[in-house]
Amino acid sequence: MNDKRTIYIYTGLLFLSAFLLSSCSQEDTIVRAVTEDDSEILFYTSLPDIETRSADDIDKNSIKNGFDVSAACLDSVTPGGYHLPIEYFSSQKVMQTPGMGEAFRSNSCRWSSNKGGKAGKLRFFAFYPSREVLRDSAGIFGDERENFFRLEYTNTNKDTIEYWMKSFKVNKDIAKHSDFVTATTEGSKTDNLYSGVNLTLQHQLSRIILEAFSNSESYDVEIAGVRIGGIAIESDFSFEGIPVNFKNWNWTKIGRWIGVNQKKDVVEYIYRDGDRVITINKENNPDESKAVSLMGKGGPALVIPYDYGVWWEYAKKPNKDHSLLYFSVLLRVKEKLTENHTLLYPYIEGANLNSSVTVTANNMKVVYLSIKTATGEVMKRVYKKGSNFYTDPNCSDSSLYSVPIGEEIRNYGWASAIPYIDGAKTQRWNPGYQYIFQLDFSKGIGVQDPDDALPGRVIIYPIEVTGSQAATWHTVKNYDNVEIKDGDVNFTIE
Repeated sequence: MNDKRTIYIYTGLLFLSAFLLSSCSQEDTIVRAVTEDDSEILFYTSLPDIETRSADDIDKNSIKNGFDVSAACLDSVTPGGYHLPIEYFSSQKVMQTPGMGEAFRSNSCRWSSNKGGKAGKLRFFAFYPSREVLRDSAGIFGDERENFFRLEYTNTNKDTIEYWMKSFKVNKDIAKHSDFVTATTEGSKTDNLYSGVNLTLQHQLSRIILEAFSNSESYDVEIAGVRIGGIAIESDFSFEGIPVNFKNWNWTKIGRWIGVNQKKDVVEYIYRDGDRVITINKENNPDESKAVSLMGKGGPALVIPYDYGVWWEYAKKPNKDHSLLYFSVLLRVKEKLTENHTLLYPYIEGANLNSSVTVTANNMKVVYLSIKTATGEVMKRVYKKGSNFYTDPNCSDSSLYSVPIGEEIRNYGWASAIPYIDGAKTQRWNPGYQYIFQLDFSKGIGVQDPDDALPGRVIIYPIEVTGSQAATWHTVKNYDNVEIKDGDVNFTIE
């Protein structure tokens, strides 16, 4: 990373929908008498702003409708002083119950008898959403479901129980990304029978948004999708580990991703039904203050945090294995100074792209969308074979597409931007933080995507990437020397 000072701003928690659980504390009143003979464990939560993909998801997936808790005890100790984690209960769903105020509970979650020493002391591991929801979100179905999001204990040192969620996976489709929050704490019947167990839920993913602007007088840029490459799509998660590069200013205090480098790929969102293509031009988006989000209906990308190496040597390394971080935008560029508005990118079909090697525009990864001409609405993705278009990627005869009146088929190509900001060859993304990157199309379009025939080849000119702040999650204002205060909270990190 660069040595410039980075400002981290706590922007306050979002107001949660009435469907979501409000933060609460151990001092909340329990609406029933609790006696020493009772053994039911009551859970209370303090939580950040829980993100859902749309309003339709709130009823099904909100914290109010329950989250999962596992527990283990520390009672068994080896002669060397190492704890043997003994599973007490695993992945039990706890829910709010009428008449119980803000408490969460389950008939399966009860205290054991408490007889001196550490007897009855439990270590709790909570997470949301459930593994079933996470598997659905990751697109894992059939026999392989049990191989992902597995819960396991391992041998530990004298002070901790190591609890894992193995083979956590992120969907390559950004629209299907799910938030993931966890909490870890200890409790016992002696200490928590009456007060309940408080769980401070913390975000374990990073939230990424791409924006763009342009003050070019010579061309307009039309956007139809986004891609983030070089991202870990599979990793193991330790509930007890400390975040990578942990500092005292991190909002997420506990939880560590392991094996991030092992499986990297791209996550992307290609505009679809319900989206409208976005035109970036000098008239509407001339500078950073008028930058517009490119994420479409897919929403922010929720990705595994890490120190990601940047594809900064794009002219030398093709990055075909997607091991290095880059951004790509699915776009088309049209010249605006002449009457016919010539298409500049993607290149004209058949055009020769390399003087020494026969590489033509036909080798490009081109995406075709049927667009409502008057409004820019995306009606359907189609696939080209010869001079015809089909709705089936295999171009079966039965899927031949006849373009309706009022629609036209437009072609789009991927153009990559490199977040090589201030010479930093690494992008550090922390859990629980949102990062917004702005792409400046004023002087260029970027370079060809690693999946294209000539990865790293300049398209008009490479483009610049900058960082900015927003007003959701715990936001990072990147690469700025301005100290910013928000209420009584003031964080300046060197």
